[in-house]
Amino acid sequence: MLPPAVGRGPFPTPVGPVQRYRCPSCHQEIFFRNTACLACGIQLLFDPDRGFSDMAETGHPCANRGQINCNWSADEPGALCLSCQHTTVVPDLSVPANIDRWERIETVKRPLILMLHRLGLPLFDEAGMPVPRFELKGETGDATAPRVLTGHAEGTITLNIAEADDAERERIRAEMNEPYRTLTGHLRHEVAHHYWDVLTEARQDRLETLRAIFGDDRQDYGAALQAHYAEGAPPDWAESYISAYATAHPWEDFAETWAHVFHLLDGLETAQAFGLKAPQAMPEGLERLVREPMPHLAQAWVELTIALNAVNEAMGHETFYPFVLAPPVVAKQEAIRSLIVEANSGDAAVAPSGNALPR
Repeated sequence: MLPPAVGRGPFPTPVGPVQRYRCPSCHQEIFFRNTACLACGIQLLFDPDRGFSDMAETGHPCANRGQINCNWSADEPGALCLSCQHTTVVPDLSVPANIDRWERIETVKRPLILMLHRLGLPLFDEAGMPVPRFELKGETGDATAPRVLTGHAEGTITLNIAEADDAERERIRAEMNEPYRTLTGHLRHEVAHHYWDVLTEARQDRLETLRAIFGDDRQDYGAALQAHYAEGAPPDWAESYISAYATAHPWEDFAETWAHVFHLLDGLETAQAFGLKAPQAMPEGLERLVREPMPHLAQAWVELTIALNAVNEAMGHETFYPFVLAPPVVAKQEAIRSLIVEANSGDAAVAPSGNALPR
């Protein structure tokens, strides 16, 4: 493990051994979602910059701790933590099952907010308000009411809370013939739409770079989706896209690819924390991994997923990672990785790797 960075630097200082944590009191291993140490019983608080602490000694618990077991700290008594601040609409809690759905969604959202924070991506607008905003909504049962569709619009991410139910999510996955559908994947996909807008606003150079890689986003989005659902993806889509849905529109190609960049970075960091080393040299920690060229990261990720796919098969489970990283997909991932690094560091525009292929 490399020594921790001194000061914040261009990326926030890591909060300690990545993806693995120890109780600040008895030093037994604890997990990211723990509200208490199962060994010594102390109540835990997590701070995105400092890691875990004993709630009796430092900080204030998030106002949602009692309702949804949020274990993050807030800046003052009765306030919401960094993650919960970003949820502006919660489900109808008069429906008994909705408290569990809300808790499951927030449990998945916290690691995403932490990842965005550590990557230095903006989490507040110019007025100091949290963005992206999450609205968690459920169907009312009224056949005349509009359906709740998961999606993004102008910084607001709407999530149908039915996605928190494993059986319902699996039904939709099978119905749509998707190889993979998770809450984590949904959230990573939807925040990508937000960051396309934020990171290209007033930056025509970034926008033109993305258009050169992903295509012209000015084509009619509604018409493109209609055509995709009516006709499906082209038969050779896997040669240039991470998923069939990515072929629908450049915004969807960007969002699908962004989600897989996050899968790759988080997966590699977690593997490192548990002692699963890539055959080639690889820096440790998210803040260092994101500065590696994507072809290098992709090679390590492919080697890891081949092994994990085999383990899943040996246990009778479905494929762990049922995707192919074709060279044009890796080039798109490199464009996103470069965009994230540039947005954090304030450097001049970083060109995509030289093996980027034209559309």
